[in-house]
Amino acid sequence: MADQVINWLLLLRSGRATPQDYNDFLAWRAADPLHENAWQQLIGTLEGSTFGRLGDAYPIGYAAAAPASQPAAPPPPLVSPSRRRFMSGSVALVGAGACAGYVGNAFYPLNNVAADAATATGERRRYVLSDGSQLLLDARSRVNLDFTPAYRQVRLLDGAVTVSVAPDARRPFLVQTAEGTVRALGTRYMVRQQAQRTVVVVHEHEVEVETMSGAHGTVRAGTGARFDALRMDTPRAELMAEAAWEAGWIDVRGRPLAEVIAALRPYRSGSLRISMAAGGLPVSGHFPLDDTDAALRSLQESMPIHIRRYTPWYVSINVAT
Repeated sequence: MADQVINWLLLLRSGRATPQDYNDFLAWRAADPLHENAWQQLIGTLEGSTFGRLGDAYPIGYAAAAPASQPAAPPPPLVSPSRRRFMSGSVALVGAGACAGYVGNAFYPLNNVAADAATATGERRRYVLSDGSQLLLDARSRVNLDFTPAYRQVRLLDGAVTVSVAPDARRPFLVQTAEGTVRALGTRYMVRQQAQRTVVVVHEHEVEVETMSGAHGTVRAGTGARFDALRMDTPRAELMAEAAWEAGWIDVRGRPLAEVIAALRPYRSGSLRISMAAGGLPVSGHFPLDDTDAALRSLQESMPIHIRRYTPWYVSINVAT
């Protein structure tokens, strides 16, 4: 795969590619989602590098729908042989790294390497901290730790964490997210980082939430709440279902299908795509996280959707027609 991507890159940037070459390139990308993913990974890696922005901007006339008689624009200046050898070697290294990184990232997120505690795709893991507290991390989650004589802090960077806090009256236990801080002395609670908001669910006792803007609120056992950087919603018992992942399940009642698919993604290698139309369909049920194929089968059997598996790495979900 890496060799194919690099060969296409060198041809299209060589100044010698014809409109037919570009049409063949588009056909190659459309033939397999893995081809498209590999190409996007490569151009993303080279973004801002000395090779400039690659993207999909090619000379005028290089369009798949253009008639064969349409003249192509003058080609860019030819690259010297020494420059081409340098590009070939450099791009080969970057391209191979990009493809390898893409495959590796499907199993273990690359950002996790620098985290104090992290989990891979499909993995839930428990950590015991130096003070006796415990962390349970959801799949593809990562945290950093900061323990001082004044406080104990967990910085949630991605995913979700359930905290079983060892009591320490002198040092509060804090979970910091992009939107604020969840504070407790001795309790058990779950925190999930979502896009521009945080979800907190309390299993025992209570926690105090402080948003980045300084707003405060309390969440008691048996309830959960969402908050953003400005405010916190009213705690509700139904949000306890957000913590079902701790036992390996998704538990939803009338929630959009897109939310179920989002919960499955950290447990499945590759791409799991859903259309906007299918994503808005309401779904209720109990679905396993540790067997995503079984979860997808159950969804397809109970909903008006069609699931197409292009490869084991690429699954597309749409409304059934």
